[in-house]
Amino acid sequence: MYTQYWGPINRDKIATDSSVLEQVARKLQQGQIVAFPTETIYGLGGSILHARAIQNMFLAKKRCRDKAFAIAVASLEQIKFIAVDISEECIRLLHEFFPGPLTLVMKKNPNLSSIITGGNETVAVRFSSDLILRILIKMTGCPLALTSANSSGKLGSTKVSHVREDLYGVIDGIVDGGETKHGMESTVLSLVNPSHPIILRSGVVSHCALEKALRRPVRIMHQNNALYVHKFRSVVRLFYSWEEMTVYLKLSYQGKRLIMSSEKSPFSSTYDSFILRATNLYDGLRLAERKRYSEILVHCSPEIRKNTLLLHYLKQIAST
Repeated sequence: MYTQYWGPINRDKIATDSSVLEQVARKLQQGQIVAFPTETIYGLGGSILHARAIQNMFLAKKRCRDKAFAIAVASLEQIKFIAVDISEECIRLLHEFFPGPLTLVMKKNPNLSSIITGGNETVAVRFSSDLILRILIKMTGCPLALTSANSSGKLGSTKVSHVREDLYGVIDGIVDGGETKHGMESTVLSLVNPSHPIILRSGVVSHCALEKALRRPVRIMHQNNALYVHKFRSVVRLFYSWEEMTVYLKLSYQGKRLIMSSEKSPFSSTYDSFILRATNLYDGLRLAERKRYSEILVHCSPEIRKNTLLLHYLKQIAST
């Protein structure tokens, strides 16, 4: 399959020149599937009105048919056509966090195809703050079925090179919107059981922020992060000082190692290093896989420790 490329898209000029996105929207209207940026990671989408698009998304992802896709909307009004029994609590969350990096799981509208929802009676709704995606949905004229733009079991894509690495030749197009803002997945919150809101996947919106908004406890599902489904080739070890890492390096075998830190590594003359930021963790992990490092040694600097979500992800990786 030929994969068409559009971009890089300048968000500042979209308002005056949307001709490129008009081309992409026509492809989506015709039932093609396209990768595009969101504020979290790159997404892969297709029109909810085209069964062929949904089927091709399963094929491109190599995804089991019983796993649901989310649905991306461009306005709060569109949600009522996707979900039913929208509670007052849900409306409060919609107004507080949408558009933004939160996915809400609600009861689906019976008219919505069960193919999209994996046969479930629930639907995951996403209202991204990314301008490119919101304009695409409006131009297409309907919400989009949405999933992450990577092969199932692989890390999320935070820039176009990641999408090409996984999906080039198996999807119809890629929209280049540069690196994503957050570089990690959206938080997925289920409100299906009104008595027990539960986080199904940790992400950009914090547990604390959701409890504050709902004014009551929110449970967290065990092993609820996308990183758990990924099998890392490299062993990941965390260190809280350079001295601690120095001792480890002196006492352990000399393998092929990558050192990650927000600071310059004192071992840069001996080992490869990667400057870690809040938004480029997946980029570093993909680099480690491509170059087949036996170990990733992470220096958890004060800057990294201040970022609770990044530290949470690192701890999860190190425990797998």
